[in-house]
Amino acid sequence: MTRTSLEVSGPAGSPMKIMFYLGILFVVLGAIIGLSGVAMSVSLHEPEMMLFGVLFVAIFCGVGGFFAKIGHDGMHETDAVLQQGASYLGKIYDYEPDYRVTMNGQPCITLVVRYLMSGQVREARVTTGESNVANYPRGATVSIKVHDGVAALVPGSVCDLHIEQEDDLMNPDFDPSGMMSSIGISCPNCGANITVPLGMSRFCPYCNSKVSVAADGKPQVPASR
Repeated sequence: MTRTSLEVSGPAGSPMKIMFYLGILFVVLGAIIGLSGVAMSVSLHEPEMMLFGVLFVAIFCGVGGFFAKIGHDGMHETDAVLQQGASYLGKIYDYEPDYRVTMNGQPCITLVVRYLMSGQVREARVTTGESNVANYPRGATVSIKVHDGVAALVPGSVCDLHIEQEDDLMNPDFDPSGMMSSIGISCPNCGANITVPLGMSRFCPYCNSKVSVAADGKPQVPASR
């Protein structure tokens, strides 16, 4: 079993939407304040005030337009993934801070979601637009959609549903840098044939024992859970 990493976009209502509306707000405020300054400078015959007004419009509208475009593109990409993507159930494995957007001074969180695709453990990072990790407990099941190499979190999909090979998905022993080859062995506890990456471990799907294999392919004593 191998694991790969996938960079992902956020769900609807993510920082992309916040960025879009903030960008629009900057454009509107910049245009109103800047153009008002220009009009006032004309009436007062103050060229320096006019220059300030023009610069104000250029800076605010430029910055706002830039962020609005990024937000719009991000939302469009996410909507396309949610509409056209293939659905997968995964497990919330960990969190990472997303410093692009903060709420009440705290960075929003990015979920590290592990899921199975064609028998392989994949890992996706999904922005949430929220800073409260209590809404996304570790080990919870979530639904994501994947389309053209991009993934998005399905809003409102956090639950406690048990899914296939969830012990493997939450297994910290899986390391992408060390999962180049695997070996088929018999579980020392129940005798079932399973595949384990060299130098790592996985849980037997039949007896739920942890089966470890050394880097040289020799099985190690399993620890019952």
